[in-house]
Amino acid sequence: MLAPQLNLGPSGLDPAMRRQRVASDLSSRDKSPANRYGHRLLVDVVEGTAKRDPERAFVYQPRTSNPQDGWEALTYREAVNAINELAHTITRELGVPAKNSFPTICYIGPQDIRYMFILIASVKAGYKVLFNSPRNSLEATLSLLKVTDCNTLFYADSQAKIVEPWLKNREMKSFVIASTKDLAKAEPEPFPYNKTFEEAVWDPLVVLHTSGSTGIPKPIVVRQGSLAVADAYRNLPEIQGAKFYLAEYKERCKLYFRHMPLFHAASVYGFLCGVIYYDIPMAFGCPDSQLTAAHVMDCFKYSGADAGVLPPSIIEELSSTAEGIAMLKKLSFVVYGGGPVSPVVGDLLAKQGVLLESAMGSTEQYPYAMYFQPNALNWQYFIFDSEAMGADFRPIDGPGSPEELVVVRKGQSKFPTQSVFYTFPDKDEWSTNDLYLPHPELPNHWMYRGRIDNIIVFSNGEKLNPTTIEDTITGHPKIKGAMVVGQGRFQPAMILEPYENPKNGEEAAHLTDEIWPLVDQVNKETVAHGRVGKDFIGFSRADAPFPRSGKGAIQRAMAMDLYKDDIEELYDRALSGEAGGPVTLDLTNESALAKSIVQLIDSRLGVSGLEPETDYFDAGIDSAQVIRIASFLRAGLKDVTLPNNIDLQEMVTPKQIYANNSSQMLAGYILGIVSGESAGGQEQAREIKVMEQLLSKYTLNLPPAVEGKPKPNDEGQTVVLTGTTGSLGAYMLDILCSSPRVKKVWAMNRGADGGRSRQAGVSSDRGLATDFSKVKFVGVDVSKPSLGMEEEEYRQLLSEVDRVIHNAWSVNFNLSVGSFEPQIRGVRHLVDMVAAADKQAPIAFLSSVGSVGGYPDKHQQVPEMKFDDLSIPVMGYGRSKALSGLILDAAAAQSGLHTAVVRVGQVGGPRGEKGCWNKPEYFPSLVASGLHLGILPEDLGPRQRVDWLTMEEVASTILEIVGVTTKVDVDDIFGYYHASNPHASSWGEMAKAVKDFYEGRIKKLVSLEEWQETLEKSAENASDADLEANPSIKLLESHRDVLKGKRAQAPPTVLATERTIKVSPTMQGSKAVTPGMMQHWCKQWEY
Repeated sequence: MLAPQLNLGPSGLDPAMRRQRVASDLSSRDKSPANRYGHRLLVDVVEGTAKRDPERAFVYQPRTSNPQDGWEALTYREAVNAINELAHTITRELGVPAKNSFPTICYIGPQDIRYMFILIASVKAGYKVLFNSPRNSLEATLSLLKVTDCNTLFYADSQAKIVEPWLKNREMKSFVIASTKDLAKAEPEPFPYNKTFEEAVWDPLVVLHTSGSTGIPKPIVVRQGSLAVADAYRNLPEIQGAKFYLAEYKERCKLYFRHMPLFHAASVYGFLCGVIYYDIPMAFGCPDSQLTAAHVMDCFKYSGADAGVLPPSIIEELSSTAEGIAMLKKLSFVVYGGGPVSPVVGDLLAKQGVLLESAMGSTEQYPYAMYFQPNALNWQYFIFDSEAMGADFRPIDGPGSPEELVVVRKGQSKFPTQSVFYTFPDKDEWSTNDLYLPHPELPNHWMYRGRIDNIIVFSNGEKLNPTTIEDTITGHPKIKGAMVVGQGRFQPAMILEPYENPKNGEEAAHLTDEIWPLVDQVNKETVAHGRVGKDFIGFSRADAPFPRSGKGAIQRAMAMDLYKDDIEELYDRALSGEAGGPVTLDLTNESALAKSIVQLIDSRLGVSGLEPETDYFDAGIDSAQVIRIASFLRAGLKDVTLPNNIDLQEMVTPKQIYANNSSQMLAGYILGIVSGESAGGQEQAREIKVMEQLLSKYTLNLPPAVEGKPKPNDEGQTVVLTGTTGSLGAYMLDILCSSPRVKKVWAMNRGADGGRSRQAGVSSDRGLATDFSKVKFVGVDVSKPSLGMEEEEYRQLLSEVDRVIHNAWSVNFNLSVGSFEPQIRGVRHLVDMVAAADKQAPIAFLSSVGSVGGYPDKHQQVPEMKFDDLSIPVMGYGRSKALSGLILDAAAAQSGLHTAVVRVGQVGGPRGEKGCWNKPEYFPSLVASGLHLGILPEDLGPRQRVDWLTMEEVASTILEIVGVTTKVDVDDIFGYYHASNPHASSWGEMAKAVKDFYEGRIKKLVSLEEWQETLEKSAENASDADLEANPSIKLLESHRDVLKGKRAQAPPTVLATERTIKVSPTMQGSKAVTPGMMQHWCKQWEY
């Protein structure tokens, strides 16, 4: 007998007729291909897809923990191989289980696809896998293992320390699971799985567990039939134009981003149903990475995802910046789960056009018959198909009160159409304990209003049962009642009802001090995210006692409604730093200051147990607390006399706390500000130390020189070029493809296809040829040995290569040099490659003017030579380029390689008709903002000199230097070159040309000071639309630096070009940028 097929027909039927139709459809046994939804087993869907389309992406995985390294696809073919390999491993090590016994095994690993592999493998092998949260206490873990009779543990080697106490306290077999890469490469015999749907529908799929918010977590055995319900929901009818949410996800997004724990029910269900049953492409988040707004923005940028699910705390952090809102607006939709989003933030985003979607489900029941919310302004309302779901909303306290959602069984079929009755087959109804309010006008629309059992869900998804805290504090003789609040917030607060209300602020502070020892005691006994800070304690009003039931219990929902304004005020006051009195910092010395910061965090945030060296984020400090720490520090420094008109709003921000993530580091940073040492000076010292370590690391054991290698070909060359899908890379590729001296190009890019699918679009947009018959596109990861290539292909490369141009690099001027280590490691791997090549292949590396931005003699041109002084490069980007140049220098000296480091100055737009200068860059943004503001600066201080080269000129110069397009003896390829225009014009000329081009749209040219003042004012309260029209707001720091440079009379950094001119015909023929060329770029921008 087949499981029932859901085919609920059109909405709007009479309920009785609809129920009759549903009952009829659910008893259907039609096995035709068009009617299989709801009848398919997970294993069959996976293997069927692998058979039909083996190279389809099973999941997109980040290459490393750095988003800039990109994502790569793991295919269904690889997934099935991995699953079969694990199924064979399980039965080989544990044996074939007795029929229908389904012994439990446990798995724990990093947040990667192996969770899904072992889940499906366990099903095939006749076992069931328990996913235990690494956050569980040892007591909770041992309880779960005992209750599920689990005697076998599989784990990834990275989890060895976590599982060590488990194995010490419970006798278990244990096995280390192979890496994802090794599993995907396996080629096992197929592992048979021949069960029919009817035979397997009640079989275990996986063992999950409850959160443990109210005690020891309980195991939940999920059955295969639960997923069948999700599959059957494809046939749900539309409701008021809305579709079942997974079906709509599939239609709206190209790639869905998920960065949530894979042991969690939401991730398990989301992947199995969303990816496997609904074919929604999914990209996983970076493993072992701190989830911050900046990290999330990078993940979306470099994965290419256009939708995803995020914790509410991250959404709220993103909403606090124009860049964050701009990113959210670009997404097809963004799902929040694990907790509520603040109504203020949600409404703000909705008005900006962000489509917020809420996820709702539970470990016990997935999915709900829930629909996609197409109306952004109704973001707080779920759309439920109550009929399909069996939803009964029951008021908890008369008309108008919140209503509890109870799921009532529909019929007594062997195959339930509601997943919760696969979990609880003996129940006829199941209470969700969730409270909702109906929309005043729209049917089927319900707003979530919290938990009936008082569980507080914070905006980061953490949960707290406040009962213990409230009962303990109520035990104080002066306190009648206590109510912990925090639904949808970052951290809890507490409203106390005293027997005698304080008459003023002084009395309130005294009462707080009296009860604080008791609060401190209970804080030490509760979970870290449930601790109440001293600033987050408020008192009830004398005229508004807590509402209580007949038994004297506080009626929480009513009390929260009564005190909603007080709660808002309490949070505002605490977060602003106004509560708790003045902040005192001991600035005697670094040790004293570090201790006072520790005490401050303890007293104000309730985070105890920190040492000066403790990493804040290892201690569980979250982004909300980081914001508060910054505000406390600013408050503590506001009366301190600071040198050089330092702006605390700029110098003490969450960014600095993320960078100085312990009290000791933070103390050193602050004392540097107070003593007059520039923050930049401290940063530079740290960066230089990191550079020294990286230089030592990547010049260690350089390959020895090899004598007797033949020189590279001058004709019929094979050229390696990295980063061809970037703007400059596309121009170099175009020249290589058209050069008669080049026989073959190895185009190396991230991604499985090596950029092949993107290249045609990139090139054609710039008016470049798209004949890539000479080109071999190769997907590489230069941060890995052998560039991540297969051995045979790598060996072919070594035998063919004549010349190498390394162009690919992450462009991010906010990162420290340490963040560029994967790119720096890639330079060393390219050194190893060239050293192992059959010929004397020279390598040209594209460096940056930032690598010499701190050249000390500003009145002299920077010579074309090596600089060992690590204080000369500026910013992490420039330092990473300088460091890479020094690695190549060492390789030239020790390994006999031919290396050319090309420092590239300002690259302008193209000379050709198509394409344009990248709009987000400084000068294009300057022009766009000039049009918005109606003015343009005629003077740019240290950026006044216009020594720009066009895209074509830079591309040609590099290829000439390395001997591709001009004949250069390989022995003459060495040292440093500068791709900068030797003929300069001025910004004043360009500004006049821009003004003339746009006629009356730019009213006048103004001084740099007037420009900066106008720009600063325009940035105040700028909307997202303002940001798009006035993009220089995003570059305020760069504009401020230009003005500072002018005031300091800083001359521009000028690159000498004598040596480069001798070897580059392009440089010899270069001419200064003209007003006509500037107007050509204006035309291309189409502003």
